[in-house]
Amino acid sequence: MPAGYAGEATVRAFLDGLEEHCSAYCLLGACDHLPGTVHSDIDFMVAPEDFERLPQILASVADAAGFRLVQEIEHETTARCFVLAQNRPDQVLYLHPDSASDYRRNGRRWLHAEAVLKRRRRHAHGFWVASAADNFHYYLVKSIEKGRLEEAQARELSRLFAEDPQPCGQILEQRFSRESAQRLASACQSGDWRGVFATAPSLREELMAHAPRYSLPDRIAELGRRFRRSKNPTGLWIAVLGPDGSGKSTVIEQLQASLAPGFRRTVRFHLRPRLLPGTKGAETATTDPHGQKPRGVIASTLKLVYLWADYVLGYWVRVRPLLVRYTLVVFDRYYCDLLIDPRRFRSSAPRWLARAIAAMIPLPDLMLILDAPAEVLQGRKQEVPARESARQVEAYREFAGSGAARGRAVLVNAAGPVEAVVHACVEQALGVMAQRAARRLGMETNTR
Repeated sequence: MPAGYAGEATVRAFLDGLEEHCSAYCLLGACDHLPGTVHSDIDFMVAPEDFERLPQILASVADAAGFRLVQEIEHETTARCFVLAQNRPDQVLYLHPDSASDYRRNGRRWLHAEAVLKRRRRHAHGFWVASAADNFHYYLVKSIEKGRLEEAQARELSRLFAEDPQPCGQILEQRFSRESAQRLASACQSGDWRGVFATAPSLREELMAHAPRYSLPDRIAELGRRFRRSKNPTGLWIAVLGPDGSGKSTVIEQLQASLAPGFRRTVRFHLRPRLLPGTKGAETATTDPHGQKPRGVIASTLKLVYLWADYVLGYWVRVRPLLVRYTLVVFDRYYCDLLIDPRRFRSSAPRWLARAIAAMIPLPDLMLILDAPAEVLQGRKQEVPARESARQVEAYREFAGSGAARGRAVLVNAAGPVEAVVHACVEQALGVMAQRAARRLGMETNTR
């Protein structure tokens, strides 16, 4: 199921919400295409007093447009990126409002909201935008500091410079050496940026050197932000489980594609974090999952201890850092599968020990169990006998409602078309994200 971006009606609702609820706001960056469909973030600035109310404002906008507020990422002490999503049967739509009061990046304060909002102006399409000089300043810092000064950014900078050359030139003199400022001004006027592109790394060094660093209170606030991000990761951890023939691989592939715009990136694991080394055969699919001889009790017990170490250490070393960095982490199978089908894992260890270890390993935020009648599974794959398929179906259903799942497992009907299955999985994922965002922000959850 493909992902897309919010259309004109939703963007208009967002802009109307800012107009109605904020004392002052302005959009930053290229805005001439708005309120048409957007394929990236909508950058905007608000007054500090409105910045704290933005979650409530955007939740109201989302609700009115049939969307949900599913993410809030504090990427600077004065900047928050939000994700609004709508799960349609044919695709998932997204809107990414990226807000700031003062514009800060990398330990520096670049733009003050009070000054920028005083100089704002009405766009021909009715919304407020930053002045040409402030937009030039914002675009210049963002492009060079991030190392993304390319043709598209250069054209926009030339356009903004031509609109108001004198203050734009003063900004260049403020941020760079005289020689670099003159070279940049010449590129803005002529449109020939080739010489600038070649010196981009040195320009970044100059830019950072000419900007004052955070004050002590700012640094303390930044440490607090990093602690909050570490304590409450904005990534999402999903495991997809189910009997052979339930369609896990196809569902996972489409689920990742559908949810990807809500995250910085996506990462997929098979069965375990694999921090500790293992055999390649354990990572590949098999057409005879019960064909190998089970290990002995002692070897199986040692294997369980090994798995426990990999899951616990792997979570803290591999999975948790990804979640802190705003990543969608998807597991194809998880330790729980060993409880359902120990023969697949050649395990002869005591069941009580396997359950005890399950209680000691971290569980994903959401476990999607693909559920279908045994006859449907057998129609897709005959890797195990029909009786075994029926047993696994009942075992997964029992696990979903047991204490071992810790309330994180959901049965998803996998008997129908894959599009319907993916839609249901996305709905569960967005629901978890919306509940989590509402809980963090102290708001009631929109359960749509």
